[in-house]
Amino acid sequence: MAPHCIRPDCLNLRIPLRLLPLFMILTWHCPVTESATPTHLWGEVGSNVTFRCLGHKQKQLISWYLQRDNTFINGYHESKNLTRPWENTRLDDDNTAIHMDSLNVSHAGVYQCFIRHKDNKIDEHLIQLSITASYSVPAWTVDCSDENHCQATCASHGGYPRTQVMWNVPESRMSKDVNSSEMIDPETMLVSISSTAYFNCSAGETSLRCSVGNVTSEMFSVCQHKDPPKSNNHYVIAAAIIVLAVVGIIVLVLLMKRWRGRRGAVRVDIEEMNSLNK
Repeated sequence: MAPHCIRPDCLNLRIPLRLLPLFMILTWHCPVTESATPTHLWGEVGSNVTFRCLGHKQKQLISWYLQRDNTFINGYHESKNLTRPWENTRLDDDNTAIHMDSLNVSHAGVYQCFIRHKDNKIDEHLIQLSITASYSVPAWTVDCSDENHCQATCASHGGYPRTQVMWNVPESRMSKDVNSSEMIDPETMLVSISSTAYFNCSAGETSLRCSVGNVTSEMFSVCQHKDPPKSNNHYVIAAAIIVLAVVGIIVLVLLMKRWRGRRGAVRVDIEEMNSLNK
């Protein structure tokens, strides 16, 4: 026996949408044929989806509409306009589907399509809408406390649903201690996650990647061998040579001046002796 429900479409009355809950309580039952399993629909945050309650254009119907949690979303009636649809929804040109744009996480859930035929039979069809959001490409940082211990952190933002950072590295090269954290934006419900892995560098340099969902970081390395600092001796030697050269030049100039001075004095003495002997 088909299940029964109370629906305003069971009658040909014009009922304001704000009075639908009260009217549903006061009116009588009508036969409803309910779908066995929901149809799955996938959408991404910021994009759009199309709810197709009708498999094809059905001429023998009075109305159909989409709702969630007893909240009217949008729909069609052959003789009247249904008011107050969701602002991010619209009917297609032939009134057989509802387009929903600007998706966000809160739009996920089970939706109900109710189709009322002219024989007053009502079909109920369930649609499960799942929302996803792509995580950003993981960003990585590496910090080494000494030559034997390093840690790497991968972080990704703006994704949904919740997931974990995966480390693409042999377990033997990574410490078992991995710290993970997440933050959920209270407005968008989007998730930011990070994970820190610890490495013992006794086995040498390790190349690795980290991934979140279907996005993967670029290759990077931990425990990189550091070359000893280059010696600056050649700079010291060059500076010393320059200083010695300058000092040598100064000494040479002073010696030349002194030598010229002595030579001049000797010449004066000779000239004086010659003048006395005349």
